[in-house]
Amino acid sequence: AIVCSCLRLDPMVPASARDELILMESPASMIERSRLFYMAVYVHAGLVAGVAGVDMNEIKLLFVHPGHQRLGIGSCLLQHLEAWVSPALFGDVFVYSALGAAGFYRAHGYRPEGEHSFVIAGHTVPTHSTPST
Repeated sequence: AIVCSCLRLDPMVPASARDELILMESPASMIERSRLFYMAVYVHAGLVAGVAGVDMNEIKLLFVHPGHQRLGIGSCLLQHLEAWVSPALFGDVFVYSALGAAGFYRAHGYRPEGEHSFVIAGHTVPTHSTPST
């Protein structure tokens, strides 16, 4: 529900792709992600307020419920994921961030290195490739 809430409010995600992405989200898809890479959940006042995941040195997702944004939850999740990345194996952490999230990552020391697009269910979704500094 957190991912879907964020997608619905992101004007930078093309509408056609947004609808497909929302259809693809489910509790089962989150469980599958947790089998593929490390996932973290942030609980605030007894409710899940954020979810995040990292695979090797790539942040795969980081979403904070719109009602809980700007409380430091995203920063806390990002720092937690970064701590999971082994500096002995990887020189940096990177993320293909949604265009609307680029400012969040810039504020945390990530630098945009250009746009990259993914095709999801036949729809092009632009992102920024942003490694940490």
